[in-house]
Amino acid sequence: MKKDFTKAIHYTGKIADAWLPWKIQYDHIPGIAVGIVHKGKLVYQKGFGFADTESKIPMTPDTSFRVASISKTFTAVAIMQLVEYGKINLDDRIEQHLPWFKGRSKHSHAGSITIRHMLSHTGGVWRDGTTLHWENDEFPDFMTLKKSISGKSFIAENLARFRYSNFGFAVLGEIIAKTSGSTYGEYVVEHIIKKLGMEHTAPDWNDTNDTWLAKGYSRPIPNKGRETFSPMETKAYAPATGFLSNVSDLAKYLAALSMNSRGINTLLTEASQREMMKEYTSTREAGFSYGLGFDIYSIQKRKIVGHSGSFAGFITQISLDVENDIGVITLTNTNDSSCGFINDGLFESIYEIFDEENKYGEGMILQDQDKFEGAYRSRWDDVVVVGIDTKLIAFNPKVNSPTRKGMLLKPKGRNKFLIDVNSSFNTPPEFATFAFERGEKQATTFMSSAIPATRIEE
Repeated sequence: MKKDFTKAIHYTGKIADAWLPWKIQYDHIPGIAVGIVHKGKLVYQKGFGFADTESKIPMTPDTSFRVASISKTFTAVAIMQLVEYGKINLDDRIEQHLPWFKGRSKHSHAGSITIRHMLSHTGGVWRDGTTLHWENDEFPDFMTLKKSISGKSFIAENLARFRYSNFGFAVLGEIIAKTSGSTYGEYVVEHIIKKLGMEHTAPDWNDTNDTWLAKGYSRPIPNKGRETFSPMETKAYAPATGFLSNVSDLAKYLAALSMNSRGINTLLTEASQREMMKEYTSTREAGFSYGLGFDIYSIQKRKIVGHSGSFAGFITQISLDVENDIGVITLTNTNDSSCGFINDGLFESIYEIFDEENKYGEGMILQDQDKFEGAYRSRWDDVVVVGIDTKLIAFNPKVNSPTRKGMLLKPKGRNKFLIDVNSSFNTPPEFATFAFERGEKQATTFMSSAIPATRIEE
């Protein structure tokens, strides 16, 4: 009988509750919203920090973010739907649907680029054209996009190598509009957003959905601090980077992309999903490949598909373990954050606790774990302690993977624990102890390697 991930996900939620309030402070992240999806259900959701630091508006799972290049996955789904409807084929040449694509360029290579090439970033087209939209927030409209095409738009032969292109996905948006008989925005709203009941998701920013959004902050700038970015329309680039969404809506989306989702809200056939999620090309980044609109990589020998997003004021990530039906969503409101590392760290915690179930569950039962749990501080560092099954785990909140970088504490007596850690340089097998002040129900001191750390509050 196949083991279930429910227990591992539950304990990973406990780790997130203890870890992320401190992690975002160390990493200088204004706010983060996190979700974990299992078997089509949002089983963990939480916001940490602030959606608006000036007004002290707390971050919640309902707060929306610009999810940037996660938009490409919506565009890929829309293309695959049109393939299923018989409107297009993946190997159709772009110029079949958009004659101006080759006509304006007068470039021989342009006539051979297909929809499949564009979806897999193997079309050989430039990344962003010539407009300065990433700097001045003035994204091109359709006519500007069309007029920008020239022989310079094609920088390599198709299939020569992976070349990431926002421009390519903008062109795909025009194919969706042309072949569906509606605008790109109208199509994705009707066939994806409304179908899934995504109430705070939109293909681009406007005055109406502006109230949903967290404020987006710049990287910390020396001698200046952070800037606040104003929201903007992405226009023709919406299929590449325009979407905004939140944890609860993206959970519905990941559930619909699961191979186990065959219900009323299914977006695609299983065959189409597998086509999108198979490896088409290596990105030349170690361990990373690209499918049709999806990143493909592995975490602890499990295949993960998804996408990251980077926008003025936002870094985001959605990831799905298709085989085990586990999704992780991390959304941050600064364009300088450890969002992707946090996303991976949550997966690593789930897998570590699942794979090492005996290590965490064997031995004597630890009563009243909560009296030890919390954050402690010494002159050298902070440490967070969390109860996992019959053990405790202690880790520095700065780490990106609490279970892989933490110390396992095995109870060996009243308030005494044997330290189990991989590194022989960092506290070889010794004992850690907790001390309580008179009348206190929670430990006030955590002693490890002769260094006392005192309990701190958030």
